[in-house]
Amino acid sequence: MGLRERKKAATRAAIRHQALELIREQGYEATTTGQIAAAADVSESTFFRYFPTKEEAVRTDDVLARVHGHFLDEPESVPLTDALRAGLRRAYAEMSGADRDEDLQRRRLMFTVPELRSSLIERHATGIGELAEAAAERTGRSATDLDVRAWAGACIGALLSVSLAVAEEGEGEPADFPDLLDSALARVQGGSFGL
Repeated sequence: MGLRERKKAATRAAIRHQALELIREQGYEATTTGQIAAAADVSESTFFRYFPTKEEAVRTDDVLARVHGHFLDEPESVPLTDALRAGLRRAYAEMSGADRDEDLQRRRLMFTVPELRSSLIERHATGIGELAEAAAERTGRSATDLDVRAWAGACIGALLSVSLAVAEEGEGEPADFPDLLDSALARVQGGSFGL
């Protein structure tokens, strides 16, 4: 990235970080976009250039875009779930400890704040479509192919169930989200649920 792109990424990250912190401290309703902008040391108009709403400042998931990129970078000979798991491991390996903690905090807020939780169904439905499109690109099959859609749905279902489990565990010892998700995907891949 050039200097301009790095500055934009840093501003975006600062806004998201402050949104997470303020919502966690004050609650969703009590936190305003003006407060978030001030805490991030930007104007409110700058906030809105990066995020249309405070919900989007929390909901936006840059990790998923990195996983998606790494997934597509895997050789075509690698089976889909192996490629997805490799993309997941690479994306999280690139993150600092602070970034991983913030990702975990964001996931917890998404499931525990009612105003944010209501948008998860839409986000996960969109995620199925995005993952199906990526799988179609890797396999040469249609994104509407039932096998492709079912695979994408199973993977997003694993993501949803692990995110929910992490949110429900509370603020105690932090879970290793990528390891839990990788384990869930391995179970989907092997059809081995121990049931």
